[in-house]
Amino acid sequence: MLHLQELYIDCCDGLEQIIGFAQEDENHYSRWPKWKTLQIENCRSLKYVFPDTLSQALPQLECVYLKNCPHLMQIYNPTEGKDVTGNHILLNVPFLRNLSVINCPQLTCFVVQAQLEKLYLSNMTCRQLCKIDVLTLNEDYIIVGDHEEVFQVQGGHLFSSLQKLHLEYLSKVKIIWKDVAQVVTLQNLTTLEIIDCKKLRYIFSPTTVCSLSQLVNLQIKGCEELERIILPKDQVSSSSHGDIGLQPISFPNLATISVTNCENLKTLFPLGFVSSPHQLKYLVVKQNPKLEQVFEVEDGREVTTKKEIKFDKLERLALEELACLAELCPHGYYFVFSALAFLIVRECPNMTTGFFIDSNHFVHSKKVEATEGPATAQSTVHNYMFWGSFMRSTLPHYMEE
Repeated sequence: MLHLQELYIDCCDGLEQIIGFAQEDENHYSRWPKWKTLQIENCRSLKYVFPDTLSQALPQLECVYLKNCPHLMQIYNPTEGKDVTGNHILLNVPFLRNLSVINCPQLTCFVVQAQLEKLYLSNMTCRQLCKIDVLTLNEDYIIVGDHEEVFQVQGGHLFSSLQKLHLEYLSKVKIIWKDVAQVVTLQNLTTLEIIDCKKLRYIFSPTTVCSLSQLVNLQIKGCEELERIILPKDQVSSSSHGDIGLQPISFPNLATISVTNCENLKTLFPLGFVSSPHQLKYLVVKQNPKLEQVFEVEDGREVTTKKEIKFDKLERLALEELACLAELCPHGYYFVFSALAFLIVRECPNMTTGFFIDSNHFVHSKKVEATEGPATAQSTVHNYMFWGSFMRSTLPHYMEE
């Protein structure tokens, strides 16, 4: 087995553990020096993957993929005397980059020392989190599990290599990243997908947002109790570093936003986020029945003169089934979409934003005041409006003010 690099196991219903050793076997530590990939799917009786004696013996492991193993309890089988529920065995795999755990509802949380690039967690119902104070580790680590906080972090740099994060069907989690004394660094995160995390209330604190300069794709779906994507600044804890939580919130590379079926969500982003939306190409907001604002004016500031915000790359805009949405543009602002190719507004009965086109074929949106009379676009918005770049004449002409 010295040359084994990849192992794939599927539909072995009688399998309880992948690798086992006799107690007298003293040479197992060096048997897999080149092992890089482990993928296990649909093994209904699997309880453990490795014995704990192998916890330091997989130096080259890069990818672990576990799916549809309903009785999997732990990655390592603890020897007698270990705490099975807490899972105090360290997953020390320095080259691990991709970790996926999907539909393994009995798996307890686990401790990782690795610079992960991709983390995919779905349907984990861990019984309890491992307590940090029982671990005597000299290096930083992450404790991963389904709890009120999905991650407990010792040292912020462990997320610095993370590029893709997918969290799905985590039934207990209320917070993704909590505002902690040591700021979590996410400077390489490009894709974040959060689906059906029913108890989740918010995703980022302002301190975490400051490091999201490379975020490109954001998808949020089916998070019933989600109130806000970003915790309001007035709720930032005193443990924040200086005034970092008070810095402007910005996602300079965010290109795709999709937020659907979040029943308690009332607003998406502070308006400061769109002050310079350089890369945004795709914005879809659907089936959020309590959403009142897409972009919220922070601190209740009022604009005395009309302020223009340009979306130079936005190609697709969809607002659907938003019963409480009052406006796309806050009072005193108007948006210009110079690259818009597709627009759909459906079942937004309270929306007062109108859409217009100018002589350069740029689409404008602004709040339609009562004194302006009924807008052609507004009367259509209430029920259904579809517009494509090939239908330029169907929008009313934009009049300069």
